[in-house]
Amino acid sequence: MDKFESLLSKDHVVFEDTAKEHAAFEESPESSVADEGHDSVRPPFATIGSVVLFCAAFSTFVTLIWKFLPDSFLPFAKTSLIGFSVITLVRLFLSLLLPILFFSVRYKIQDTLIMGRYPGIGAALLSFLIGCPASLILVAIHNLLIRFFVSKGIALALPSFFYSSEDISIESRLLALAAAFLIPVLLQELFFRGLLFSVWPHGHAVFPKMLLSGFLFAVFMQNPVDFIPLFFLGVLLAYVRHTTNNFLCPVITQIAMLVTYCLFSSLLPFTDYITSAITNDPDPVSLYTAVAALVMSLLAFLPVLAQLRRISHEAAQIAQYQEKEESNPGMWGQLGWSFALGLILFAANWVLLLGI
Repeated sequence: MDKFESLLSKDHVVFEDTAKEHAAFEESPESSVADEGHDSVRPPFATIGSVVLFCAAFSTFVTLIWKFLPDSFLPFAKTSLIGFSVITLVRLFLSLLLPILFFSVRYKIQDTLIMGRYPGIGAALLSFLIGCPASLILVAIHNLLIRFFVSKGIALALPSFFYSSEDISIESRLLALAAAFLIPVLLQELFFRGLLFSVWPHGHAVFPKMLLSGFLFAVFMQNPVDFIPLFFLGVLLAYVRHTTNNFLCPVITQIAMLVTYCLFSSLLPFTDYITSAITNDPDPVSLYTAVAALVMSLLAFLPVLAQLRRISHEAAQIAQYQEKEESNPGMWGQLGWSFALGLILFAANWVLLLGI
């Protein structure tokens, strides 16, 4: 009797083990399929090409409407301060702010990837200090280029959007400051050094990202006279954004540039292309002033740039961490046909601008 009970207990244990194995076998295919499905279905990623195409499409749309819109249809002149403010704000909101909102919501891009993290007081101070000599450098390059174009008889097209006003009232100055500086600077940094940086594939070289950001920034501005200075400015702002990992630091840099220009405008005035082309009499003093300002500003610019480079290792560590946490498609998948189409639309803007 005891032997029979022991055999029953052993059979019962074997039956329970078999049932557990059978249950585990039934659950394992479902869990494996779920795991495989979880690994195979990846969340969609925003690509560089789609971002550039979105910006180029709306910028081209607004530019074409503004170019072919009859002057009689508007209650104000296109080159007036009000006209410049209206077209600038509409173009900025559609071409820059709308894609920022769309891609950040559609692809659930984290705010820290677009706006960055807290950089610290030291990074903010360096961002301000590098803007002081950068302002004089860019003004000097602009004056030298204007002198070269006028002396060689090279005719350049005017910017797509500009204004001419003699109103010096406080209201007009505040409107010009908001429409020509404050709002454009914030939206341009959020797009070209925010959204564009967030969709750049992790693990790839940083220098092409800065060059692409600077090039797209200069193309978007649609200013043939200052294309080269704007390209250098875009690359500098991208470097500041990369080293400090915060989009407000390039904003601080541009504020410092504006303050510096206001302080030194009497010593190094900004040469007007139209006035120089009409008079066709370049002042030799402006040449010496531009060269001297360029050399002296470079001597002050390079040490600050070296200090910014020292803090760039933190951005590299953050990039390595993000590379481990996320996996974006390769560079070709980031560009593709949409990037080429975006460049074609930007090229169409410039063809209309230059009258080719």
